[in-house]
Amino acid sequence: MHEIIRRAFEGPTIFRDESKLFPDYIPFYLPHREAQLQSLARYFRVILDKPGSVSQKVIITGPVGTGKTVVSKRFGLEVEKYAADKNLKLRYVHVNCHRDRTLFLVMRRIAEVLSCPIPSRGLSSQEIMHLLRDILEHEDMYLLIALDEVDYLVRTAGGDVLYDLIRITEDEVDMKCRFNYILIMRDLSIIPALDRSITSALMHNIIRFSPYTSGQIMDILRDRVNEAFEPGVVGHETLKLISDITGFDTGGPGDARYALELLWRAGRYAEQEGYSRVMPDHVRKAKRDIHPSLRTEVIDSLAVHEKLLLLAIVRSLRKSGRAYISLGMAEREYKLVCEEWNERPRRHTQVWEYVQSMKRSGILMTRISGPGYRGKTTLISLPDVPTEIMERYLIESLRRLKS
Repeated sequence: MHEIIRRAFEGPTIFRDESKLFPDYIPFYLPHREAQLQSLARYFRVILDKPGSVSQKVIITGPVGTGKTVVSKRFGLEVEKYAADKNLKLRYVHVNCHRDRTLFLVMRRIAEVLSCPIPSRGLSSQEIMHLLRDILEHEDMYLLIALDEVDYLVRTAGGDVLYDLIRITEDEVDMKCRFNYILIMRDLSIIPALDRSITSALMHNIIRFSPYTSGQIMDILRDRVNEAFEPGVVGHETLKLISDITGFDTGGPGDARYALELLWRAGRYAEQEGYSRVMPDHVRKAKRDIHPSLRTEVIDSLAVHEKLLLLAIVRSLRKSGRAYISLGMAEREYKLVCEEWNERPRRHTQVWEYVQSMKRSGILMTRISGPGYRGKTTLISLPDVPTEIMERYLIESLRRLKS
């Protein structure tokens, strides 16, 4: 083995387990979210006490990084265990609606969790739902489905998608209610787009998540440091700086994900530079690399060509120095980016659809051109994240994907 690679693999590290800082990790203890877990338990107690009597539906709402996803996943793990102790077959299914952005893909994801083979084509989403219902009936099983970022699904597929998803499970009056839902959304702005028969039930079951304060983020970081780093590597001053940068009461977004990413990147800098401790200056370097508005989980969920197009848009904006670029300029840069990454460019119609999809997810802003442009064209801008930071993260994400 090459000596450089060997040293990297076998050399000392300040990390005990850096995966404990990643967004997908589900800690056993969730500081400052005990009340939300208790609320979920109260709402869903009925499906354990009287299984099949009702299809329970609960909304979880709050800004990015306030613990909605991890609380839902932790609750799902715990409710499965509790149900098993009562000899009740209950499965929790977590669906990321940024990745599975149509009703068919949602249904297919649920089928995969249940190990139910679904052909990629040939069945409608309604047919898959009825197939799943028959399987649940045969196995005497119940589902708790969490639709994460469901507001994105509604904006992409329309307000009827939730009606189709929820109502189809209630068609058969003589059958047990086997589908239950946690609807995770950033805010309640999609509610007016939903069918009134759904909203009347949903609006009574809402659990709200507020942004974290600096003190609350400090508690979260302390717990993760114990799991992720070797003893004595991260001191109080370093954690205090991260908490002050990210805490809602100290002018930050109140985003725990942002805080954990700062901690992880700071640890990476410390290790690369040969330090045995993570210092405040490593946090400052990490802050330079990321931005609180850069929603890394949303970027990571994009398809390869969406990332390539976004990289092209970012580069065009940076090169031009403009607030907006035309769709044509983005497409020309996109072809160069595809050549760089050995990918065949998609056609104009697909590129336009990618732009619209990223607009709906809040990554891009668009408007129609006015004076100074020949004819009408779509103008594109990046609303929040500096181009340099977005470009750096996209390249990092594409490299991970390619490797």
